[in-house]
Amino acid sequence: MVSVKFAITADDYMEYYMYMMWDAPDRKKARLKYYLRQVVINGGIIAILLYTQFFRSSSLTLYIYIGILAVVTVLQLLNGRINAKKQAEKITEDDDNRSFFLETTYDITDAGITRKDENIETKYQWNAFVRKEENAAYYFLFTSGIQAIIFPKRIFKTVEDKKQFEKLLSQHLSFDAEVGHWMKK
Repeated sequence: MVSVKFAITADDYMEYYMYMMWDAPDRKKARLKYYLRQVVINGGIIAILLYTQFFRSSSLTLYIYIGILAVVTVLQLLNGRINAKKQAEKITEDDDNRSFFLETTYDITDAGITRKDENIETKYQWNAFVRKEENAAYYFLFTSGIQAIIFPKRIFKTVEDKKQFEKLLSQHLSFDAEVGHWMKK
């Protein structure tokens, strides 16, 4: 059994949200579509202007306009991640979401994971987890396509606790939860 007590911070939630909405490897296709859409739209505008010879009287004006469109395109490409981060900030600042950030105790055992805070106690059996993902700083145990329990790796006081947690995950999570989502995409 591993028992940990911690509170998710706004930064933890933002990291989860950014991972889920933008950074996760399975979001690569969505990111590429977003980038391609920005380039195609602005490239199409440039092509139409060149084809129609809209700026035939002043090529300098055409080059200035194309330069401005190129800069706008680059800014739009950078803006996708920024917009996702702004949405995460809105969620963390909303008082209705304060329960996300309560100090919570998690008991991880062979039977499952019990989550307890000042308002609620929830028991998750291992088959409740449909997907497990991790990055350098977090474990995300998904109970649905968009909801997950966030375990910051910093919460494990000892290397032994972290190893025991990982062992319980590997023993009890289904193969599909562990790696199935990589094969479905």
